[in-house]
Amino acid sequence: MRLFRSFLEHEKGSVAIVFALLLVVLLVSAGIGVDYGRQLAARTAMQQALDAAVLAGVKLSPDRQNAVAAKMFEAELGDTYIQNTSVSFSRDGEHRLAGRADGQIKTTLTALLGVKTLDVATASTAETSGEGAAVCILALSRTASQQFLLNSGAKVDAPNCEVHGKSTGSPAAIFNSGTDLKAARICLTGKSIIDNGGRYTNLEKSCAAEDDPFAGRLPVPASNACTQNHGNYNGGNVTLAPGVYCGWFNFNNSPNVTFQPGVYVIKNGGWNVNGGTWRGDGVTFYYADTSKIQFNSAVDVTLTPPASGPYANIMMFEAPNLSPSQFVFNDAKDMKMDGLIYLPSRDVTFNSGSKLSAKSFTLVINTLILNQTNWTLKPSKSNISSGDGNKSARLVR
Repeated sequence: MRLFRSFLEHEKGSVAIVFALLLVVLLVSAGIGVDYGRQLAARTAMQQALDAAVLAGVKLSPDRQNAVAAKMFEAELGDTYIQNTSVSFSRDGEHRLAGRADGQIKTTLTALLGVKTLDVATASTAETSGEGAAVCILALSRTASQQFLLNSGAKVDAPNCEVHGKSTGSPAAIFNSGTDLKAARICLTGKSIIDNGGRYTNLEKSCAAEDDPFAGRLPVPASNACTQNHGNYNGGNVTLAPGVYCGWFNFNNSPNVTFQPGVYVIKNGGWNVNGGTWRGDGVTFYYADTSKIQFNSAVDVTLTPPASGPYANIMMFEAPNLSPSQFVFNDAKDMKMDGLIYLPSRDVTFNSGSKLSAKSFTLVINTLILNQTNWTLKPSKSNISSGDGNKSARLVR
């Protein structure tokens, strides 16, 4: 009996030892699984950052590629548990940029086996595939939240255009459900957007958006002396001549307005347009202050800017150094306006029914809101070159 009891006690002790050993093995195995998962997650994050970096760098001239790509990699990777990170880039032929990133992560329970760190390494290559498009829309505010706001029904078809926004505000843009922005490239300086189910193409965050190339370069009209003061046009046919229009002018009951060629200066008020048609060739509108034109009630507009002279290809522009103000297009049944619309101080809103078709278009504003708009755009002769960045690129790794 005593021998049997001794045997049982011996067996219990052995089982405890075996169980303890198995527990260690199980814990280490679980730790290996956890660390392996962390390694995979780190590699995924590093790969995404490296992809963004080579895509940004490959579009640039050789002397800028590495610096811009490295900055993009750092911005995209952000704060992670990856340590000892290094990244390098090299040209792979004339049109390719290759990148490699390395780092390490500290282990958890795997350290019990003497493995203190795990290596993380990724590689990526991007190539340019020809020249892209010019910048058709440039928003200049550097601080605005929601610099681009697209609400339900807003549609922009601009496959040969780029859209740039310089704001570092958060979010830089909001794409709400039922919106569709098709562009060759969407370049946002800001790091974040809100995507509520909208559709958009070729979006880049933390991107070097273009500066204003027109600041201080557009010709200011020589005279601001008023030639017309206030006015009301009620239906019928109206023909307007170039001049300085001071105060408020109302276009009611859908008049048919014809503009003679020249520059129309709008000052100390604005034009309130309620329906009708607008026609004119060789026309430029200049806002001497925070004056504006507000289109309401399904206006049908077909206007072209001058083809030559000091105002060549300028459709609308404003005086320099104005304080920010609103500029609203409420309704345009069919708007065809080519050329440059330069309103750098304006927070511009295009509301329901604003249909715009432009075969040659550049829009410069402070911020932009689109509500149920339908736009078809092509670059203007006064387009904004995005330098080397207007090349399209793709991953080839």
